Amino acid sequence: MRILLSCSGGMSSSLIAEALSDEAKKRSVDLAVDATGSESVADDLDEKQYDAVLLAPQTVYRKDAIKAEADSHHIPFLMIPRLMYSPLQAGKLLDLVNEKLGK
Repeated sequence: MRILLSCSGGMSSSLIAEALSDEAKKRSVDLAVDATGSESVADDLDEKQYDAVLLAPQTVYRKDAIKAEADSHHIPFLMIPRLMYSPLQAGKLLDLVNEKLGK
């Protein structure tokens, strides 16, 4: 499974991406997570195949545009709940992603 995780500039999403990857390894789940800034999502979706697009809660102002971009690529979109946007909550976030994707 490949996920695109977006925040405003790609900094906080890189921390969450690393935590999600670590959690997936602990569970023996095949997961690749790419972190990006919200302005780069369209280009990233054109370059690689993704199974889901996740958006950081502080980037809610870009939600409609990024959801539309994900929809145009037929990729599920998930707004990350504020309380899950922490490396310490990577397990709960991975559970939510699996639930959303029916895994």
